[in-house]
Amino acid sequence: MSAKITSIGLKGLEGYRVQVEVQVIEGMESIVVVGLPDASVKESKERVSSALYSLGFPLVDLKIVINLSPSEVKKNGPLFDLAIALGILKSGDFMKEKIPDDIGFIGALSLDGTVLPVEGMIAAILAAKKLKLTKLFLPFDPTIPPVDLPNLELVYISSVQDVIDYLSGKQPLPFNQLKEEFEEVKVVQRDFNQILGHEFAKRALEVAAAGNHFVLMDGPPGCGKSHLAETFPSILPTLSKEAQLEKISLYQLAGAPYNSITFPPYRHPHHSTSAVSLIGGGTNP
Repeated sequence: MSAKITSIGLKGLEGYRVQVEVQVIEGMESIVVVGLPDASVKESKERVSSALYSLGFPLVDLKIVINLSPSEVKKNGPLFDLAIALGILKSGDFMKEKIPDDIGFIGALSLDGTVLPVEGMIAAILAAKKLKLTKLFLPFDPTIPPVDLPNLELVYISSVQDVIDYLSGKQPLPFNQLKEEFEEVKVVQRDFNQILGHEFAKRALEVAAAGNHFVLMDGPPGCGKSHLAETFPSILPTLSKEAQLEKISLYQLAGAPYNSITFPPYRHPHHSTSAVSLIGGGTNP
């Protein structure tokens, strides 16, 4: 019997649905992963088998074939560990509970069955929202602020056993209560009210802020273009919930610190910056 478990793959900041198809049959003991996996995905079979052994599910005399669909897209990262483990349990008849297609699973596994957070979880949450999943099982990460998206329930787990208990109808996990309040840090910045003069330029920026328009400023050096740009975010509205998550996921993937999650970001690359230094080089910038 084969099983299909829904997970989320990432290509930069963009997330897409990954169907983890698992088939467990009797035969020479082996685990094969297909579907263009990279090294981190191929290593998941060792993590998953050790985690399941620790939980009391030894994979003895079983041949396991794992297909990550769509097969034409290269998969990377350990996000699929949890989905692979559940697929093995379901296909190997270790677990009887039904797993609906509108429920997603992300998270890396340690050798004792603990589910660990991974990079790009916020991007995966946003992708789950766009894919219209109703629930997403994921590990708790204290560095991520509380996420509340309509029509998407986030179920925080600490181990594979938590998922099995939840799907079998036991009481909801108390892990949700461990979410800490994210403290918003105010950013000291220049304010739009501090600019004297430039009435025409300020009027144009106010119109752009109110109507969500783009602005191109042109003028000689020292006329105040950069100063106007630095103060412009102070008159912009606060970011929406989804925009806040996009901002955090971008900063986390870049490994850059951030202070405010509700305030629009301001970036000021030098005018001589090349395209490669601005967006990065390589096949996938």
